Amino acid sequence: MFGSRRIITPHVGKYELAMSRVRQAAGILARNGATSVNITRVGGGFTAGSLHLYTFYMSMEQGLQLSQNLSSDPSWNALMSERELIPAGEINGPNVARLIAGEPKQENKAFMVREYIMERSKWGEATALVGDIQKLISSHNVNVTMWVPIIAEEMQRSMAVYSAPDLRTLGKGIDEVGMTEEFQKMLEQASKLGTLDRAFGMETIR
Repeated sequence: MFGSRRIITPHVGKYELAMSRVRQAAGILARNGATSVNITRVGGGFTAGSLHLYTFYMSMEQGLQLSQNLSSDPSWNALMSERELIPAGEINGPNVARLIAGEPKQENKAFMVREYIMERSKWGEATALVGDIQKLISSHNVNVTMWVPIIAEEMQRSMAVYSAPDLRTLGKGIDEVGMTEEFQKMLEQASKLGTLDRAFGMETIR
């Protein structure tokens, strides 16, 4: 699976307009062949206060076909023209990543993302560690996946994504598992594979 991320930072006083355009974009992406689309709001950490638009597809062929479809979609081109004429926020992306460990759960709506500066040679060890972490957190209704960059500004940055059905469940999992000695040792092991560079929490709003 592959996923792309667009980060939208609304201008002051333009949040509702930015949100409306993100929803329009999500609908257009879905109609043009995306496997799924997700809109989140970042509550704290990196890009706090921003909106994220995630688009998922099963292959690069599907992803590039989606990109080609957008270029000839009148609705998409009209939305881009409107954005140029009356900006409502700053947009970063899309950046594209590939899933290398774990399996996303579409029903999960709350996320904690931890981004690591990691050499490609460490990916194999990291995927094994993700499997060990999943065994520890599954009974707490928390899921973990790992993503690595394919087309991105920063090709050395990998992401561990913890998710749960809601923020309360995610927080409870952090309390009950994240603070344990066993989990902390796993984080120590992760720190030997890469450097934790930034983190943020977000919730689905679509």
